[in-house]
Amino acid sequence: MPFSSPQSLSEDIAGDVDTNLTVFTGRFADAGQSVFSKAGLTLPMEEKLTISHQVGKNGEERHLVRIDRTEVDALLVPATTSVYTVIVRPPSTALTNAIIIKQVNKLVDFLIEGGSNANVTALLNSEV
Repeated sequence: MPFSSPQSLSEDIAGDVDTNLTVFTGRFADAGQSVFSKAGLTLPMEEKLTISHQVGKNGEERHLVRIDRTEVDALLVPATTSVYTVIVRPPSTALTNAIIIKQVNKLVDFLIEGGSNANVTALLNSEV
C-alpha cells in the first residue's frame, strides 16, 4: 500500500524533541512503492525517501525504507549517499510483528548507541 501524505523525518538525536524536521512530499506512488522528495533543493542536489514492498517467489516479504541525498562538490560534480533498511519476513507465523519490531529496535539502538551515534561513526571509520 503506497503512502500519499507527506512524511516528516527528524534529524535529532534519540531522546531529543523533533525540532529539526525534514518534510518529504509525495512524488510517485504505485501498488508497491512510494517515493518522496524534499522540496526546495535545486537539481542536481536532491534528498529522496523511498518506501517499497515486494513479495518474493517463496512468499518472502521485503520491506525497504531508503533515504538518498545528492550534493555537489566544489567542481559541481554530484555525489549521492544512500542509507536504507530492508526488513525480510519469511512466510512463517513464528515471526510475529512484535518479534520483528524488537529486532528493528535492537538495530536502531546499536546504531545510535545512547544518542551519541558512536557506532555509526565506528562503521563509517571501518572500526566495527
